[in-house]
Amino acid sequence: MRALPFCCALLLHVAARASAPGQAPVVEVDHLYVVVPRGAQAEIAALRAHGFFVDTTINRHTGYGTASVAVLFENAYLELLWLDPDVELAPEHEGRTDTLRRATQWRTSGVSPFGIGLRRIDGDTGVLPVPVHRDSAEYLAPGEAYEVLNQAADSMAADLFVLPQSRAVPSWVERAKARFPQLFEHAGGGRLVTHVWLAGPAAQRPVALATLAPRGLETRQADSALVELQLDGGRRGERIDLRPLLPVIIVR
Repeated sequence: MRALPFCCALLLHVAARASAPGQAPVVEVDHLYVVVPRGAQAEIAALRAHGFFVDTTINRHTGYGTASVAVLFENAYLELLWLDPDVELAPEHEGRTDTLRRATQWRTSGVSPFGIGLRRIDGDTGVLPVPVHRDSAEYLAPGEAYEVLNQAADSMAADLFVLPQSRAVPSWVERAKARFPQLFEHAGGGRLVTHVWLAGPAAQRPVALATLAPRGLETRQADSALVELQLDGGRRGERIDLRPLLPVIIVR
């Protein structure tokens, strides 16, 4: 089960091959999610306190048993995702519920609390050099599917998947900006996600990342899970450490 991307709810709301030497990556970061306690009230308050706009609308992912809110940027977004027992869970997605529950308790379970949504660069359609499980959904066009990249060794690793082109940020962001510009206006600053560092124990690193080497994403070894998100090249030199509430550092 893929945690339903925020863009699906937003669309309703607003109507690699290996990177061998000399070869450019064919995937890049589309969005990140962090699994949080239900409602994420404290986490939302912390982001707002640092000048990030978090919409008051909660996106409920019918069939997936999850809900979320997000901080939108012009080329990516940061999503706070939680299990919600009041949201319908379809039988085909029940298998991920336990993993998400353990991810919510990441401090003690050791399971990564992160999900990394990738998108293909410039419409690349080649076969990826890693095992792929195609996960379709009724709201996708015929032939479309999420490319799930987690492998058997990834039982504690971050969720890793490639979105179909129609669900990736570039396909809907201009419409969203035109209709709801306030979603992208952060009083504290921040327009573009320019780099992402995924840190944590080796067991939390998806195996496929070593082969795909997505553009804009690096991994680091660390004792505990952490994502560092760089905005606008970090030109302001401001470092926002949201720990211990969220395992996230934002540099802008």
